[in-house]
Amino acid sequence: MDPRISKQRTALVLDQPFFGALALRLKVVEDPSCDTFWVDGVSLGYNPAYAATLNDLELRGALAQKVLQVANGHCWRMGSRDQKQWDDASAEAVNPIVKDAGMLLPAGAVLTPRFKGKSAEEIYAHLAREARQKEKGGKDGNGGAKPGNTGRPQPANGANTSSAAPPPHAVPSGGEVRQYRGEDVAVKEAEWKVAVLQAAKAAQMRGSLPGGLQAMATQAVEPVVDWRAILHRFAQQSAPTDYSFAMPNRRYLHMGLYLPSLNEPAVGDAVFVRDTSGTVFDETQSQFAAEIMAVNDSVRPRRLIVMDCDTRVTQVQMFERGEPVELLPAKGGGGTVFVEPFRRLLEEEIQPAFLVYLTDMDGRFPDEAPSYPVLWASTTPLRRARKAPFGETVEVIC
Repeated sequence: MDPRISKQRTALVLDQPFFGALALRLKVVEDPSCDTFWVDGVSLGYNPAYAATLNDLELRGALAQKVLQVANGHCWRMGSRDQKQWDDASAEAVNPIVKDAGMLLPAGAVLTPRFKGKSAEEIYAHLAREARQKEKGGKDGNGGAKPGNTGRPQPANGANTSSAAPPPHAVPSGGEVRQYRGEDVAVKEAEWKVAVLQAAKAAQMRGSLPGGLQAMATQAVEPVVDWRAILHRFAQQSAPTDYSFAMPNRRYLHMGLYLPSLNEPAVGDAVFVRDTSGTVFDETQSQFAAEIMAVNDSVRPRRLIVMDCDTRVTQVQMFERGEPVELLPAKGGGGTVFVEPFRRLLEEEIQPAFLVYLTDMDGRFPDEAPSYPVLWASTTPLRRARKAPFGETVEVIC
C-alpha cells in the first residue's frame, strides 16, 4: 500500500472516526490499470500515478468518498445500469456529504446543487434522461450546449473553471463503483449495514458525527422493500375469494364428505395510471409496464385499463380478459394533476377492483377518496414524498 494512503487512512481514523472505521474494512489494492480509484464492496483500488497528483487533503477526501459509496450500498445496487452514468450518479450523491464533513475533494469532482440530497438512483435517472435528450439534439446548431442550461455539474471545491482549463489530473466523477460479484451479496450488504450503524454510534459517542452523516447512516441501513411484491400483493388482495357449496370440493367426495370449495370470482377492472409529466423516467416507466403485464397475467382482471396522465388524461388503453396486451409508450409531458383519472372513471361509471398510480407524488390530489383501493407507486423516496390523502403508498426503486 502507498504509505501516503496508509497515512491518510490513519488520519481518518483519528479525525473522522465514522469514515476511518469503515475505511479499515476495505482492502487497499494498487491498480495502475484504472484511471483514478475504484471500490467494489471488498477492495479499494487506486492508480498510483493518479494518487501522486493529489495533495494529502485531496487524497483523504477521495478515500472518504469511496467509503461512502460502499456505505450507501452503491456496490450492491447498480444492476444493469450504465457504468459511467452510475459512477457519476454515485459521486454526485456522496460528494456533498464528504464536503459538509469538512473534507476536500480532488479537483474535478462534481457537486451539482440540484442533486444534493437525492439518491444515486434518482440522480442516475436524471443523467440518463439528459443523455438521451442530448443524443436527440440537445445541442444548438453550432454543436454547443443550449443557452440557459442549468444542469451543468459544478466543481466540488468551488473553483471557477470558466476561463481556465482544469488541472491535468482533474476527473469528472469519483472513479468507479463496481458491482459486487460475489455470491453472498445479501450477506455483504447486511454486514456493511451493521458496520455503518456501529461506526455512526462510535463517532457520535466521540461527538464527531455531523448531522448530515447521521441522516445518511440512518437512510443507508433502512430496509429496502421490494415494491413489486407489494404491487402484486395489493392486486391479489383485491381479488374476491370465498368458499361455496355450488362447486363441492372433489378431494373429499370419495369419503362421503360434502365440503365447500374455494371460489375465486373474476376480478373486475384493474386500472393503472402512468404519470407522464416528464418527472417519471423511461427506465421506471419500462419496469412499471412490465409489472402491469405481470399483474394482468396473474390476476386476470375483467378488463385491464391503462391511463396516461399529466394535467389531463392523454391516452387510454383498454384490454379485455384474454386479449393480447401490447402497451403503447407513455404519452404526455405537461405538469402533474392527479384528479382527471378518478373523475374519468366516475363519469364513465367504472368501478375498478383497484387502481395503481405511478408518480413522483408532486401534484394536486383529488378532494375526495374513491370507494376502491388505491396504491400510489412513488418514484420519490417516501421520506421526501408528499403524503397522499388516501390509499397506500410504496416507494418504487428501479
